Amino acid sequence: MPAIYFSLKNIQPFADMRSDDMEGEPGVKLLYADGDLCGLRLDEPQMVRQLDGIIEKLGIEPDLVWRRLRADTDYLTGRRSSTWGRTGNM
Repeated sequence: MPAIYFSLKNIQPFADMRSDDMEGEPGVKLLYADGDLCGLRLDEPQMVRQLDGIIEKLGIEPDLVWRRLRADTDYLTGRRSSTWGRTGNM
């Protein structure tokens, strides 16, 4: 299964970037740009069930993360888009 990546904010193209494993949360990587948290990566899609706890430990606004999660199909509108960030028809 592909990992899920949550882009939390825009970053400058030449920002000083680094990624760290989240302490106490195996399979969670945090991406920083110029010292600010800008991304969150879950190794397995099933880890989305732990997202509330991860968000709480990070001390970030839940809507900042949850609004980034999309399903791959919207049956009622006939739209289809990728779960992992790509948009458009498939």
